[in-house]
Amino acid sequence: MTKSTDAFTFLLLTLFLCSGVITAAGSFCPDVTVRREILKSGFHRDLVTRVKIHGSAEQIDSCSILLLETIPSGLYLDPYQLSSLRQHNLTEVVLLSPVDLEAPEYLSTESKALVYTRPDETCDSCFISSVPVHARYHRPSTQVTEVSIVLHKPQLLVHCSRGFLFGGCFNSPSVEAPCGPSGGIKCQWMDIPYTEVDENLALQVPVGIIQHGPAVCITTVAVTLLCTGLILRSVIKAHT
Repeated sequence: MTKSTDAFTFLLLTLFLCSGVITAAGSFCPDVTVRREILKSGFHRDLVTRVKIHGSAEQIDSCSILLLETIPSGLYLDPYQLSSLRQHNLTEVVLLSPVDLEAPEYLSTESKALVYTRPDETCDSCFISSVPVHARYHRPSTQVTEVSIVLHKPQLLVHCSRGFLFGGCFNSPSVEAPCGPSGGIKCQWMDIPYTEVDENLALQVPVGIIQHGPAVCITTVAVTLLCTGLILRSVIKAHT
């Protein structure tokens, strides 16, 4: 009886350990690294995001990476420019809210956009996106000549036609979003945690100085009058 009990106990322990190993193996969630940088200078920049998935390239080929970006009030995405870029197959972005192109920073609110990445040909198991961003005019200041605009960390959403690669990310929430930039059919995307290489990504934007207001006004009026006079002179000369 004792030997049977010991054998039964050993069998249960073996099954428990094996099930634990299987669960641990099945719950494996691949490491994802995100690197972001801002190119160019001034009010018109490019936000470049590179995503690296540490896993089998064969499995990753069946996956798509989507970034849910939160655009701060100091920046905006131009819908007309994005439409033109999409027609030339350069970038795929879906704006989730209307954008006022003329509003200054202090009259704007943050917005959201879906950015569909593409495979990065220069890197194995990598994806990349490049999105043009534009800075809004800020309220003039009496103390500083520029302000810092901090870009929020985006949500990284993954959808795979073969779900075994991210099947182990059991704790990751599911998000419903369009399968592609054209909209229509929606897919279930997994909100995957990742490691951000460069945190607190920010860009510096110049602001006007209140003390320079009178000089700017006088110069603007003078140039306007001069140009108007030259135009009238040319018109009169043409008629005579």
